[in-house]
Amino acid sequence: MEHDAPDPKQDMTDLSGPPATSLRRALQILGDPWTMLILKESFNGTRRFSGFQRALNIPKQTLSLRLAALCRDQMMYRRYTGPGASMLDYAPTPKTLDLQDAMYAIWLWHRATPGGAEVLPFDIVHRSCGQVISASYRCTACGAPATSDSVTIQRTQPEQVDTAPRPRLARRNDASFTAAVPNFQAMIAASVVGDLPCNEILYLLFQAPLHLLGIAHDLGLGVSVVRDRLDKLMALGLVAEEAQGRKLLYSVLPRAEGFFPLLLAIADWGDRWCNAGGPPPDQRIHSCGALLRPRYACDHCGDWLSRDTLTIRMHGETGD
Repeated sequence: MEHDAPDPKQDMTDLSGPPATSLRRALQILGDPWTMLILKESFNGTRRFSGFQRALNIPKQTLSLRLAALCRDQMMYRRYTGPGASMLDYAPTPKTLDLQDAMYAIWLWHRATPGGAEVLPFDIVHRSCGQVISASYRCTACGAPATSDSVTIQRTQPEQVDTAPRPRLARRNDASFTAAVPNFQAMIAASVVGDLPCNEILYLLFQAPLHLLGIAHDLGLGVSVVRDRLDKLMALGLVAEEAQGRKLLYSVLPRAEGFFPLLLAIADWGDRWCNAGGPPPDQRIHSCGALLRPRYACDHCGDWLSRDTLTIRMHGETGD
């Protein structure tokens, strides 16, 4: 899925579009379920085209298009497999590796979700304590958890808006994905993360409950698209619908809280990589008063997690 990135240097006096967010800018690259699964495989060490195709059961043309888009977005680069070799593989760039917290969030979501662990053929082990990770997303300033109740999202000034035309959105964008991926019902995270409107709606509802027209207005989306995504999020047990007079009010359910660190991690990544050197359009403020700079901390030993301190262990293996 390819879209033009919004220009953060746009004329700030033009307020004709919806408020820009780092989340939306990041999802212009990441907002596709196949893309997220390809990046997950890349984190696990897959490099060859045939390896991605075999692991994901993805159509070859779809894989070719996604890999080409990731190379254009400087998420991957093609390289020869050795001196004098004619074979190429796909290596992740620092821009991709910086998505580590988002990848941990997806893994942790599946592990905590009934049935979700069935789609995880591997464990992530913290070398420092030797435990399969259980981790909390925390404010690095005070060490307290970053939750929807402890984080406030504020617009930066002057306010930035998204004036670029919205990519055309089908009412359902995951039909081919659901047909190709086995046990799709367990792949909730990839399905939701790979759908830009679903992420934006959750991000908005974490800030406050809203009516259908309020969501459509704030996000600059068509009512039919919002209605369809709300139906999807309700079917997944992430959003509740409540009658309020003649209107319906939508709010996040406790089960959705596991997605909040993922949205924060993607927005934080968007701050670093998707603003073309300009200031981020929104800020996340922790309840301690600090600008949120979150990281995952191990629940077992308390140390901050990093790629250097983690290892992948396939099920059935006993060592690193």
